[in-house]
Amino acid sequence: MDSKEEPRDTKQLNFESNQINVSNRKNQSFYVFLCKKTLEQHDTLVLHALGNATSVSVIAAEKLVRNGYAEYGSMETKTIEVEENSRSRRNEGSEQREGTGRMVKRAKLLITLKRSADFHENMKKFNEIKEENEKYIEAEKEARSGSTKE
Repeated sequence: MDSKEEPRDTKQLNFESNQINVSNRKNQSFYVFLCKKTLEQHDTLVLHALGNATSVSVIAAEKLVRNGYAEYGSMETKTIEVEENSRSRRNEGSEQREGTGRMVKRAKLLITLKRSADFHENMKKFNEIKEENEKYIEAEKEARSGSTKE
């Protein structure tokens, strides 16, 4: 499986849903990328974040709004009860039956974003800058490999 077989730009990501479940295991840059790809196919986007992931979703949404890709539609907060799993409980035995965990309250944040009027224009500019940077990096690699061979 060589990554050079197919250029990255020819891969098409299809999103059936306009909802993204945000985790704190990935950084906000990943979610900014994912949101832009989702907004290419949907007019609205809903970020769902639970607990500590709320800060990641807020940062990603704010970056999208500040850079002109989206506009805020609404923000909704909830407190929900979820069952605490055995991995997050420390002083328990390794065997834990399903359904025996205790119920804990967690903060849930839903951020609705609308695609901005300038979205496609901004994506075009972004892609042009990205291509320029990739060409520059390739030229630098060529220059460095040429100077080390001499």
